[in-house]
Amino acid sequence: MSDEEHASAPHWSETWRGVEGQVPAGPAGYGAMIDTLRTFLDDVAAASPDEAIVAALTQDMAGWSSKLRPLAVPEAERIFAHRRDLPGRGQTMSPQLFIDEASAESVRGHVTFGDYYLGGNGAVHGGAIPLLFDEILGRLSNAGTQKRSRTAFLHVDFRSITPIGKRLQIRGWFEYEEGRKRLLKADLRDGDTLCAEAEGLFVELRPGQP
Repeated sequence: MSDEEHASAPHWSETWRGVEGQVPAGPAGYGAMIDTLRTFLDDVAAASPDEAIVAALTQDMAGWSSKLRPLAVPEAERIFAHRRDLPGRGQTMSPQLFIDEASAESVRGHVTFGDYYLGGNGAVHGGAIPLLFDEILGRLSNAGTQKRSRTAFLHVDFRSITPIGKRLQIRGWFEYEEGRKRLLKADLRDGDTLCAEAEGLFVELRPGQP
């Protein structure tokens, strides 16, 4: 990176917490709304509702969708998944990731998978774990640089059951950077038990590449 590029590059911490004035804040209660939505999805996953509840919820959700649909904006103006100041970036697709410590080279955090991510027998769905790894490694790959990257491959090894409802520790770190290639690794643990580990290759985008 040239001196000019280094001077204009964002600080790595912006990747994890954002900077006031650069984060699409939205209404004051946006973060609380997303937290409520996460809880709702967990409750839906865990419940066995009767016909009356199903009918009422269906009507309510359809009503709120009709109110939100006219408020759609272009991707660059959206709040969902762009709130870097919130755990999980203010979105509900991937598990809510809390960052405990981070640098330009590594990151540690914790996560609790709710019932929404249940695969069966108390274990997290296997597809949700790569999603979490891609979230943490993708953000780390782009920490402190204007040269964005995308996932080229993500290899995940499942070492033991990842439990629902427990606070788990996750960490990610750079292995090396060579040209446009950035290789990173991560692991997910339940105490001393290794639940899963990942290796991801991220490739720097060329100028003008989406």
